[in-house]
Amino acid sequence: MDWFRKFPTLVVFILGFAIPLLTANCGGDDKNPVDPIEDPPIVDDNTAPAAVTDLRLRSPTQNTLALVWSAPGDDGMAGTASRYDIRVSKSMITEANWAGATPLEPSLVPSPKPAGQIETIVMTGLESGTIYYFALKTSDEASNESGLSNCCHDATLAETIPPGDIVDLQATAVGETSFELTWTAPGDDYASGTATRYDIRYSPRIIQTELEFQNATPVPNPPAPRIAGERQSFVVSNLAADSYCFAIKTVDEMNNWSGVSNFAVGLGYGEAFWYGPSLIPQGDRLYIVFRANDTGFTRVSIHEQYAIHYCGESLITDLVHDTLPAGIYRISFDFFDEDSGNYLPDAWYSISLCYDHGVVEWRWVGFNLE
Repeated sequence: MDWFRKFPTLVVFILGFAIPLLTANCGGDDKNPVDPIEDPPIVDDNTAPAAVTDLRLRSPTQNTLALVWSAPGDDGMAGTASRYDIRVSKSMITEANWAGATPLEPSLVPSPKPAGQIETIVMTGLESGTIYYFALKTSDEASNESGLSNCCHDATLAETIPPGDIVDLQATAVGETSFELTWTAPGDDYASGTATRYDIRYSPRIIQTELEFQNATPVPNPPAPRIAGERQSFVVSNLAADSYCFAIKTVDEMNNWSGVSNFAVGLGYGEAFWYGPSLIPQGDRLYIVFRANDTGFTRVSIHEQYAIHYCGESLITDLVHDTLPAGIYRISFDFFDEDSGNYLPDAWYSISLCYDHGVVEWRWVGFNLE
């Protein structure tokens, strides 16, 4: 740098000129100072979302309700809030009992929409025929919480579908005082689901009508219903030694009752014959349950009143006249449609069960025609 040693005064002059320029470019001169950068002032958010006032329920079904409301804002009715807290109860929800109401699962609760837009949730899995109460609160990003909304309520529709009627009830004596019942479980709703409870009844008389069922004796501690379509069995014990007629009704959780099942007659140990009813009104049928001869011929017949009951003697109608395999059989007879000309109103007749070659096991019973 020989020129620097030769011209030191020039270099000092140049540097003295350049330094003020650099200073002007960075900070300005005294006449135009540069203001420092400042953060915007912090404003506290003390405004809570508005309380919802139009919470309502729509479109009830047996197990669902639609919850509808207008979204409030982040600050009063402006902006978009951050979170809903929605709660349900089976009684009125107030500020005093808000903590005891059941919060909805977070996955069911929507994120708030902008103020004024309509919010909807379809509540599923509810009990049928039940009144539900709903209320909510809204929060913003600063955890300001609204007041409690109005509390709305509505009922799901009551279930009216009854369990199906049992149609395959059977009864078999398994002891001198015990009978085993077997049947196919009906459903909660006709033939689907699982019903709630059985009402099993028995009587020495026939059980076909609702009145006859109500007049029969209830069986204590019946079994719980199984899933529709499954086979069930139950032993009724501690009865007197006799033959009995059994029937079942079924009820669901909404107290919807099935009709009376088919009746099943269990012949008691040593019993060979049962009939019902003893009084046959017009349009009704006579039912007979009998045990066939183990070794040969079996005959069931109707005789004139007070007749001598040898097989075939004074016979009016032959109901069974055959060699049958050993077992228990049920037959029915309609006096009015099948052979009414042979019978007099208000008269008594008898029924005989006979085995083989005039060897008789019979008992006579009476019935009359009205």
